[in-house]
Order: sequence, then structure tokens, then C-alpha cells
Amino acid sequence: MSKTALQEAYKSLLSKGRLTPNPSQKALVDRLSVLQESLTTSRSPPNGLYIYGSVGTGKSRIADLFGSTLIPDVSTRRTHFHEFMTDIHMRLHRARSSAGYSGDPLLQIGREVRAESRVLFFDEFQVSDIVDAMILQRLFGSIWEAGGVMVATSNRHPSMLYENGLNRDLFVPFVGQLQRHCEVWKMEGSQDYRMVGANTTATFFTDAAKFDAAIRQTTGNRSFEKREFSVAMGRTLSVRSCQPEEGSNSVVEATFKELFTADRGSTDFHALCKNAGTIFISSLRQFRANEFDYARRFITLIDIAYERRTQVICQSAVPLAALFEEFVPKQDTDAIKASVTEGMNVKKGGGSSSSMMSTFVGNVEWSATGLAKASLATGGAGESDVRFAIGRAVSRLHEMGSKNYGQKDDAG
Repeated sequence: MSKTALQEAYKSLLSKGRLTPNPSQKALVDRLSVLQESLTTSRSPPNGLYIYGSVGTGKSRIADLFGSTLIPDVSTRRTHFHEFMTDIHMRLHRARSSAGYSGDPLLQIGREVRAESRVLFFDEFQVSDIVDAMILQRLFGSIWEAGGVMVATSNRHPSMLYENGLNRDLFVPFVGQLQRHCEVWKMEGSQDYRMVGANTTATFFTDAAKFDAAIRQTTGNRSFEKREFSVAMGRTLSVRSCQPEEGSNSVVEATFKELFTADRGSTDFHALCKNAGTIFISSLRQFRANEFDYARRFITLIDIAYERRTQVICQSAVPLAALFEEFVPKQDTDAIKASVTEGMNVKKGGGSSSSMMSTFVGNVEWSATGLAKASLATGGAGESDVRFAIGRAVSRLHEMGSKNYGQKDDAG
């Protein structure tokens, strides 16, 4: 059998030294190659693939390579899962506001999503919001019935999705549905390839003077001015922004208090990262035991910035390894400290999951408990994923300081 475009692209990246030989990644390439061929030759919709495994094992990078080597005739949509769900909520809002509204609009929305894209890519698939959990079965049932195919990466097996979530029994049927339409593929390995020999000297400062110097160097000493970024549902986000050069991405400066202690949701952070190439955050400090929501917002911003290839540069009163000490067991804190003090060499790639997010329904922010303003620290799906999320945030902040951060693989 001749090699698929994915296999050829993978071989090319190996020969150029952009990837190193890895049995688990090679096995995933071969499995996705079967799916790639089925999408071009089969008349019936093939099963998709749900890929799960540890942070930084390369599952997302291989999945992205699969998408980039599909023939143009196969329509695709590659998106962050939470951004996708925000789009679904907006479509629901429009449908319910229409004069002729009746019945379940999710069925029609699912058919529309399938008509727009044959293959949906989600990186990473994570459910921590009760609003999302309640609609997934009907939404994806419609997408799959219309012949849609899903390729997703996640840190968790499907049976562990929305673990400890409110009314999880109503979500469980979706898990069975997902496993009928997608093969569940475990990505073996536990080493985070972004965290081999790296440092955060370019992205995380405890010295305020060096942080200020980084701002001056990035902005060319230009002044920040107030600017409004469009968010969603008619809302806007007010930030301090400047544009170093005409046509360049904006640089944004904000404080810990402004971004993480106010009522912010992922839609705000999507708007921020969509408009900014670099975000400077000052006055960061250790998150206290009762500030789980603040930590969740910080992690959400890092996840979305990573997805958008936006660089986040922080000034903090404590080292990166100490930010989350109140939320993780001592052995996990020690592991984080060890990873950030050893000599590490960051490699690009890896996932962009965002497990502990909020959803805005209208202007109301819902937490993972399903109650407006409720803290994730009281329990729920978001809290059960905290160690995944913290390790992921540390890993990504390291990669943001590498010279190759933000570059995409050239499969050619």
C-alpha cells in the first residue's frame, strides 16, 4: 500500500529533525492514515478517533498534521472545544430569539455544523460545564447522524469526562454515543516533550525591573492606550493596548486583579488572544486556598493563548513553581518544582486543552457546578482535573519562551 499524505509528511519532519522517532507517535500516524484514506474512498462515514493520553506526548501535533494533509475536498474545522461550544451557545441564542422558534434547535444546528465541515477537530476535548454537558448528546447525535466525523485529543478517557460533574447521569449517554462513533485510542508515554531542558526566563519574571524592560523592548517604548475588544453577545472588554508597528499584532498590558479577580469567562480571553500577539500580566502572586476561581481563569487564559499562539509574559511575586502550591498535593508541587529547576529544552507541539472554563449564557457566567458565581473549589468536574491543568499551564509557559513558539509545522 502506498503511503498516505500524512505518512509522507511525518517522514519528512523526521528527516528534517523537526520530530524525533517515537513508536507511539508513529502508531498514531498509521492509524490516522487509515482514517485519512477512508475519508477519500469510503462512501459511508468512517469512525472518528478520540485520542487521549498524558500532557505533551505529541497527540495534538500528530492530529494537526493529519488535518493539514487532508485533501481540500474534505471540509474541516479545527477549533478549541470550548470555542466551538461558545459558537453553539450563540447559535442557540439566535434560534431561540427568532420569531418562528419551536422544537429543539440543536438538531438543526447539528445538521448545519455538519454541512459546514465534514471533519471536526477538537484539541482538547474536555467537559466541565453543566450547560455543555446537557446538550452534547443531542448536538453530536445530529452531527453524526448527518455523516460528520470527529477527531479529538484529550487528557482523559471518555469514561472519565465530566467526572464528579453535577447531574452526571444525564451526561453518561453521550459517552456511549461517542464511543460508538469514535475509536478510543490511547497515546502511550508520559514524558512531556515541551518540558525537556527548558526555562521560562523570557516569559516569567520575579524581578519587576526586568519585566518592565521586556515591555519596553517589545513595544519600542510606545505608550498604552485604552481600547475596547469585542467579546460576544454585544459585550466588550476594555484593555490597555499598543501596536509596536503598523500592521503588527497588538500588545496588551493588564494586572492580576483586572484579569482574574473580576468576572471573566473564556469568551473574554478568546477576544483578548484573538487581538493580541503578546499579553503582559503584572502583579501575579501565589493563588490562595480560597481562590480556585482565580487560578482557573489564569489557566484558561494560558490554554487559549497557547491555542492562538499568543505569548503571555508574567511578573510575579513568587516563582512559577509556587503559584499553585495551595491546590495540589505536596508530591505534585515537588514534581512541578523539579521540572522548572532542571535544565529543560522546550519543543513545540502538544495539546491545547482547557479544562476549567466558564461558559457565558447571555451575560451569566456558569461555573462547572452549574451555579452562577459558584466556586469550583466546592467540587465538580473542573476541580477533578486540576493537576492536569496546572501541569499543562506550567508546560505551556515554558514553551512560550522558546524561539520556535508559535511556528506551525511545515509538512512539505
